[in-house]
Amino acid sequence: MSESKLPLTEEAVKKEQLSDDFADLREDFSKFSEECAFLFDAFAAITREPECITEHTSEGIRHLCYWLKYQVIGYREKIEAMQEQWRSLSRKQ
Repeated sequence: MSESKLPLTEEAVKKEQLSDDFADLREDFSKFSEECAFLFDAFAAITREPECITEHTSEGIRHLCYWLKYQVIGYREKIEAMQEQWRSLSRKQ
């Protein structure tokens, strides 16, 4: 029987899942990073013409800043949880 046909241990399954989770997180963060670059360029453009900042623009900026803040918090929490899972798996070896 070849090794590829052997059933995976529980630890191997967890490591494989964690590896997939890391890949997903990296892809999500890459998309988020692109969105941030676009928003930062937009914010910079707005500051060059402050007379164009209306109440709606100001409210939109506040909303986007709130969204950015909680996206970053979410990524930090995901990373911390995944690090803890990795440490737990590493201790078992």
